[in-house]
Amino acid sequence: MFHLGWFVYEAIQGWGSPEFDPAYGWSTPRLHQDMARKLEGAGFDFILLEDLSAIPDIYGASRAVYLREAVHAPKFDPAVMAGFMAAATSRIGIIPTLTTSFYPPFLLSRLTQTLDLMSGGRIGWNIVTSSSELAARNFGMPGLPEHDERYDIADEYVELCKALWRSWEPGAVLADTITGVFADQDKVHAVDFSGAHYSVLGPLNVPPSPQGRPVLAQAGSSPRGRRFAARHADIVLTPVNHPPAIKAFRDDIRRLAAEEGRDPDSVKVMALAFPHICRDKKEVEQFRAYLQAVPDRRVLAWLAQLSAITGIDMARFDLDEPLPADVDTNGSKGTLDWLRSGNATVRQMALRLARLTPDTPMIGTAEQVAAEMEEVMAQVGGDGFLIAGPLTPANVGRATELLVPALRRRGLVRDGYRHDTLKSHLLEY
Repeated sequence: MFHLGWFVYEAIQGWGSPEFDPAYGWSTPRLHQDMARKLEGAGFDFILLEDLSAIPDIYGASRAVYLREAVHAPKFDPAVMAGFMAAATSRIGIIPTLTTSFYPPFLLSRLTQTLDLMSGGRIGWNIVTSSSELAARNFGMPGLPEHDERYDIADEYVELCKALWRSWEPGAVLADTITGVFADQDKVHAVDFSGAHYSVLGPLNVPPSPQGRPVLAQAGSSPRGRRFAARHADIVLTPVNHPPAIKAFRDDIRRLAAEEGRDPDSVKVMALAFPHICRDKKEVEQFRAYLQAVPDRRVLAWLAQLSAITGIDMARFDLDEPLPADVDTNGSKGTLDWLRSGNATVRQMALRLARLTPDTPMIGTAEQVAAEMEEVMAQVGGDGFLIAGPLTPANVGRATELLVPALRRRGLVRDGYRHDTLKSHLLEY
C-alpha cells in the first residue's frame, strides 16, 4: 500500500482551462472546502497548499503574463485556506506552505500549533526557505541569503520551532473543572533559545495537539536541501517522475535520514505525479495528440512559472534552444537542474515542469494509471504519490471517482481512515 496527497499550486483553480467552474467563483473558500471533502471521502492522507509571497515580474520583466494567466496571482494565504479546509473536514491532513525567511519563528510555531490543535492533529507545515528575491523585498529585505546559507538558517529555525512545540510536556493540560486548574505550571517550560540567528524565551502559549506537533514536509532536492529534509521532514517531496530517479532520490533520503539518527521508515518520500485520467481509449489518444502541439500561450504561462521559481527571465532565451550552460540561480537549484537535464530546450523545460511532454507518464484509463502507479511503487520501494493538478470538480472527480476505486481494487490505498491524526495516517504503513 502507498500514500496519496494532493498538491494545490494554482492561483485560481482551473483558470485558463475548460474545467474552470464559474459556479464556484474565485473568491470564496467553498471550492477548496468541497474538494477537500471529496479527497477526504477518497481516503487521501493530506492536501498540500503551495505559496509565493509576491506577484512575480520576472518573465519579460513584467507582471503582465502573471496577472493575465493567473500564475501566482492572486495567491491566497495558505494558512488561512488551511483553516477553512480543516473546518470543513474531520480526517484528512492539511499542509500549508510557510517560509522560514519571512515568518518569525514564534509566530509560525504558534500559528501552526493553533491550527493543529483546533483540527485535532491534522495540520502539517511544508517548510520552504523562499527562493524569491521579489518576495524578500516585500518583507523589507534587500535580498535573500545564498542558497545553502538559507538552509543553515532554516536548520536553526526548525530546531527552535521544535523546542517551542515541546515546551508543554505531555499531561500539562489538566482542564480540571472541579479544581479550576487548567494547566500544571511544572510541565510548561521556557525554551531560553539563543542561536546564531534567533533568540526566543518561550514557552509557546498554545498547548500541543493530539499528534504532538505539526507534521513536517519539505521538498529540497539539492544536496543541501536533501540533508535538511532528511534531518527534519516527515514527508519529503520529489519533483522527479522517472522511476529510477525516484528510487535514487528515495534511497538517498533514507541513507541521509539514517545518518541523522532517524528511522528511515518514518520518512515518507512522495513522488510528484500529474495523472491524466481518461474515460476510454479515444480520450487517451486525443490527449496524447494534444501533447504534440501544446499552444504557445500555455507554454509561456509555464515559462512564467519557471521564471518565478528560479528568478531567471526565461523570455530572454530562444524557446527551441537549450538554456545556456552559464545560466544559474540562487532560487530552486534542484528544480532547475532537473528541468534542463538531457540538454532540454527552453520549451521542453516548460513542458517538463507542467508534465506536458509527449512521454509524460500516467496518461490513460483509471485501470491503466493504477497499474502504472503500482509498477512505479514496486520499482522504487514506496512511499506514495503527491498528485498535482487544479482543484476543480472535474479533475478531483476523475481522481476520487475513477482512479482511487481502481487503486483500491488492487489493494494499493486505504479504503477508509483507521486513525484521526495526520501523523497516524502516515505511519499506518
